[in-house]
Amino acid sequence: MKKYLLLLISFAILSSCTKENNSLIFPSNYCYEYYPTDSGIVRYYQVDSIFWDANNQAALDTLSYEIKEVNAGIFYDNLNEICQRIERYKKDANGNWIIWKVLSDKRSKFNAERYIDNIRFIKLKFPFDLTDKWNGNALNTLDAQFYQLTEIHQPENINSIAFDSVCTVLQDDYIDATRQFYGIEKYAARIGMVYRREKNIATIPTSQGIIIRGGYDYTEKIISYTLNP
Repeated sequence: MKKYLLLLISFAILSSCTKENNSLIFPSNYCYEYYPTDSGIVRYYQVDSIFWDANNQAALDTLSYEIKEVNAGIFYDNLNEICQRIERYKKDANGNWIIWKVLSDKRSKFNAERYIDNIRFIKLKFPFDLTDKWNGNALNTLDAQFYQLTEIHQPENINSIAFDSVCTVLQDDYIDATRQFYGIEKYAARIGMVYRREKNIATIPTSQGIIIRGGYDYTEKIISYTLNP
């Protein structure tokens, strides 16, 4: 009987230590659900973009199209760490989805990273902290660009889709007489990115007002998603 009781006590202590250790390794309050890594997630976006010609100071092109983004499976990078293959598709003239770009995501204990066009960005930092700022370009050779969470765990309606918990990351917000930079991304819990806008334009101040002499204004908004295809 004593041996049986000792065995139960030992098992309880071991279980308690295991749970404690797991909570340190995989903390539940780090908000990983905003950057899901499950294979099979599909997100559809509406893209609207404007490009200005730097030579004639007129709108060069206005484009609207859809993108399909698929979490297509996992692989191991050169550090032997798990990454997610992200496939982005655009429609051809016949309305068929054609693969356009292959990206990759990596979610470590402290970072959510996206590798696109041979450049790695730190999209989110864990755990969430509204007072924290981080260099989104810390893992590439571009100039430092500091991101900051401005809202977390907020309900929001995007493109007529209601989300119960959204976080907002301000990536850039700068304006002077000759340049305008703006960048923002929104992530919904369990779904991933649901909104993105990037603006980079050159301007000329005149007596009649500001004239745009070149640049772009690009927006992605989620229009639907599938979590369990």
